[in-house]
Amino acid sequence: MRLISYCILLLLGSVFSASRALALPPAQEIIFAINSPGSPPYLYFDAQSQSYQGVVVDFFASFAKKANLNVTYLDSSRARNELLLRQGKADMFLSGEAWLDDPSGFLFSKPLIQHNSYLYATTAFDGPFDINKSDGELVCTRFGYKYPVLQKAFDSEAQSLIRVNSASQTLMALMLTKGRCDYAIMSEQNALSVMNKRQFCANEFYQSPNIISSISLVLVIRAGRQDLLPIINEYMAGFIRNGHLSRSIKRHSGDHKFPKLTCD
Repeated sequence: MRLISYCILLLLGSVFSASRALALPPAQEIIFAINSPGSPPYLYFDAQSQSYQGVVVDFFASFAKKANLNVTYLDSSRARNELLLRQGKADMFLSGEAWLDDPSGFLFSKPLIQHNSYLYATTAFDGPFDINKSDGELVCTRFGYKYPVLQKAFDSEAQSLIRVNSASQTLMALMLTKGRCDYAIMSEQNALSVMNKRQFCANEFYQSPNIISSISLVLVIRAGRQDLLPIINEYMAGFIRNGHLSRSIKRHSGDHKFPKLTCD
């Protein structure tokens, strides 16, 4: 009888262990570096709630309690994020591998979302944008960001495209409306989140017919947090599979279409 009871306890113990296989130990902390003030809908500072909101916040909230996880968001910049991870002062940030100065030594999650970038203008495009036919147009860009597809045009002696830096996507859209640049480059999710703000109610924005670049967004994780990678990937798969990702994007981007958006 005692042997049977002991076997039952062992079986229950193994079931319990399996159910906890993806859980982190108690009080695990993650420091998440942000390209302040962030980029909606992915991760951005919400003035009303005085907190960070977005798809990344929703993702961690979907399993943080179950995994005994606390996430702290650290204001930073794209240029500093890699250094913070290498120094052990932050654990991860959201990026595309192609945007990193030096991807060696980092861990990468499975893709969270595809970052499809377009050009935006205040007048309609007469066809797909052809970078080879550009002739000194001004492109609003975000300071510290890499645009691999446009970089050759930015760097050319003829300056077939001229980069005009700004501190945020909102300022990029504002400069576009003021005629300080001919185009702004953003992902579609960024543009839908930014260009429907009340300050742009009187404006129309046109999206290029063609995608300018397409990058998989991943969580870049410092090497010392190898323990996080299988957990992040497992819960990310469920977040996408169960439709939470698409609902989160819609919540933070709004349900809008170019050229005339419905202002928040």
